[in-house]
Amino acid sequence: MSSKHLHHASKEMKKIRTWLEKLDLDDSTLEQIHSLLQERKGDVEQILKRMRGEGQEQRALLADERELLQKICDALHTGTSLIGDIRDELNDLIGETVEITVNFGLVTGTVRAVRIDYVVLEDALGRFVYLPFTNIQAVALLD
Repeated sequence: MSSKHLHHASKEMKKIRTWLEKLDLDDSTLEQIHSLLQERKGDVEQILKRMRGEGQEQRALLADERELLQKICDALHTGTSLIGDIRDELNDLIGETVEITVNFGLVTGTVRAVRIDYVVLEDALGRFVYLPFTNIQAVALLD
């Protein structure tokens, strides 16, 4: 290969490296591209086509991840209103004895305080029990 061709190939490789850094591809994809570069040595057009395909795959994966994150955010938003309802109900029951169903069983006690993300109960033995709203499934007033 002449020095002119080597210089041109070197410029193309720099462009490719810059483009790869912008794509932020995973290691296995980079290894595949590196392997292809070694096999093809001067077939830059073929390499660029392969890289475009890899970029499209990465964009598709990112779109799927964005969609999943949006679903999670929507679910969290819905959950926030339920937590707000539980918080409001427990605020109305401060000083009252309640039975709270949580994901690990039942907790009985007197509501002593309601905070942003948890409630404080005092059980029959005088111990304070802290229950996060995310664990609360139901609240019942005891007579």
